[in-house]
Amino acid sequence: MNSWIIIQTIINGILSGGVYSMVAVGITIIFGVMKMVNFAAGAYLVWGMYFTWLLHTATGWSAYVLAPLVILAMLLFGYISFKSTIRQVLDIGGTSFILITVGLSFFLQNLAETIFGTSPKTVESAIKLASIKLGRFTIGYPRLIAFVVMVVVVIGVNILLSKTLLGRAMRATAEKPEVAQMLGINTERTYTIAFLIGVSMAALSGLLVTPLFYVTATAGNAFRIAPLMVVVLGGLGSIKGAFVGGLMVGVVEALVTTLIAADLGTAAICILFLIILYLKPYGIFGKGARTA
Repeated sequence: MNSWIIIQTIINGILSGGVYSMVAVGITIIFGVMKMVNFAAGAYLVWGMYFTWLLHTATGWSAYVLAPLVILAMLLFGYISFKSTIRQVLDIGGTSFILITVGLSFFLQNLAETIFGTSPKTVESAIKLASIKLGRFTIGYPRLIAFVVMVVVVIGVNILLSKTLLGRAMRATAEKPEVAQMLGINTERTYTIAFLIGVSMAALSGLLVTPLFYVTATAGNAFRIAPLMVVVLGGLGSIKGAFVGGLMVGVVEALVTTLIAADLGTAAICILFLIILYLKPYGIFGKGARTA
């Protein structure tokens, strides 16, 4: 088999995996602080795409220029949805988190379809088809930009969690929320901030894929399962694991869809998922639960 095809496919997989990594890191932050898996991440990604399309239509600006406005809009959108739904079950937890986020996912998807219709929308970009040549290999600018932004965001999140007062408050709340509250940390506000960080990362991912995908209410389906698998593969609560897991999933999916069959990508991710969990039950960088 032509080695050029394999290497080019791996490059494409790494760049595509960057989007999975960003969504997965957002899910990881929410899980790490709130012990809640956000099944609505794909739906928030879709709304990030729609806000990008709305602002692009209104201003004619590039999607990348619109990033701050899209994130601000999604922070407000995420805050309203958090306070009206998830806030109501914070004290209950458990399966309530699963039910509320799954329900929220379907509600947000149907809301988008009701408001914007079913016809695909596009966000025009001058670099949509542009690429850079590295020897014999080609890298598309939209995928490269998405990957670079993902790396910068992940580094920024790590700095936030390890070097700032807010990060310490989030880590304390994740460890022992009752003790954190006794120490004067507003745990509800910390939960809200963690959720909004996760939402903004999903929205930014949506903005970054608008040059690559049509904007539809069902576009998030492609990002509904894979990022959740990435979170578990890397180890629940591990940002490093979410980063590495996203790249692994992207490469495996690209290799299988390119070299074997286009409709076997999801099956390949599931097989990878089972193999990793068989070898590392807590994920690549996961740690077992404390016993004392």
